[in-house]
Amino acid sequence: MTAATWADLARRGFGAALAAGHPGAVTLAAMAQLDTPPTAIIAVGKAASSMAAAVREAGCDAPGIIVTTDESLVDIDGMTSFASAHPVPDERGLAASAAVTGMAASLGAEDHLLLLISGGGSALLPAPAEGVSLADKQALNEVLLASGLDIHDMNAVRRLFSSLKGGRLARLAAPARITQFLLSDVPGDRFESIASGPAIADPVPLADTLALIRDSGLDRLGFVATHLARISDGHADLPVRPGDPVLAHVTSHLLASNDLCRAAAREALADDMDGLGELALPPLTGEAADCASLLAQRLVAASGTAGVWGISGGETTVRLDGSSGVGGRAQEMGVAFASAMRELAPRRRWAALIGGTDGRDGPTDAAGAIITSEHEFDVNAAAAALAAHDCHPFLESCAALLRVAPTGTNLGDIAIFIIGGKIVIWNIGDAVRQNGLPIISIRWATGQCVRKPVLAR
Repeated sequence: MTAATWADLARRGFGAALAAGHPGAVTLAAMAQLDTPPTAIIAVGKAASSMAAAVREAGCDAPGIIVTTDESLVDIDGMTSFASAHPVPDERGLAASAAVTGMAASLGAEDHLLLLISGGGSALLPAPAEGVSLADKQALNEVLLASGLDIHDMNAVRRLFSSLKGGRLARLAAPARITQFLLSDVPGDRFESIASGPAIADPVPLADTLALIRDSGLDRLGFVATHLARISDGHADLPVRPGDPVLAHVTSHLLASNDLCRAAAREALADDMDGLGELALPPLTGEAADCASLLAQRLVAASGTAGVWGISGGETTVRLDGSSGVGGRAQEMGVAFASAMRELAPRRRWAALIGGTDGRDGPTDAAGAIITSEHEFDVNAAAAALAAHDCHPFLESCAALLRVAPTGTNLGDIAIFIIGGKIVIWNIGDAVRQNGLPIISIRWATGQCVRKPVLAR
């Protein structure tokens, strides 16, 4: 197969991954399992509209609130819809938070609240803690996004500065019964990190989160230091902790995740890999460029003479360092992977796809990157793009951007890699003779050269 053919296969695998995480389909199936109908609905996240529409399709006419992004917003009868900003919150998110707080606080023991939670909820529903302003939350989010911290650490910090995250929404709604349907966009599917866990206890000890804030230098922000002083004095409303009685009323169901998407992609591709071995890959984590380089090394080392393929998923980070470039973590991984492959295996055939399951990688119109060994590639320009975190224009110049329609959900990133084996070149013209038999030079992509006699016929 050619690298272009492999790219087509990768696209098909990515499409299968997106289909497996379709928010409407999984929500409709889950509604059939509810034993009692909900009396109120709160949907928060990039998939909020799709999930709420599925609830209506299932025959539930309970009143509700939808909080989602501008591009995912859909008006649904009987529900109040709010568009909010992501990844940095705005005034609209503040208004949405007030509406959600009001609905949760109005519920009684006879009520059944259905929470529909999906990726992006942390920013879409800011709900600052007492004494913290929206401007403070915006500054905190911007610093966190540029910090290089993983999503679990970022959300541990966010929970301290919120009035709804970290189980506080469940505390407001108690003693009402709560059922929550979750679409996971976080590695490990840790419920407390999905939208920062509005109905989930915070399992991270307070001392650990405070140490994280200090070690990351976040306490240099004035409002952070002030809020930490309130926590120290016992005047702050802290997240719900494991074992709190309010959690006895909460039932949680994971409907879709990055794991499910990866499994669907693998099933779509496994029968068409034409003798390539499948390689188990580590999750996408850490700095995007570093992760891509490590994956390239692992794939090349394992590829041998037959070649390998593998699928990974997760969520990397990008430490911006004041850069104003355009791109996202998936695009940065694509450029870094291609750069590593040019160095490690310059004569191999390969294809790589790295894409966000929401169809949007960073603040761009692309889902990520799809790049192969057949693309024209300027190594120096690639290095400059990585240094400036400006990978979108570079990939566009190479015709290597991955574009798909917005999916209305975020289940992390999916990465598909296919790499051929060592290339053998038979240089007939360079043959010499030894004991009357021609000698053929066999050159491998690794640079090795083996001289082997050809059997006389």
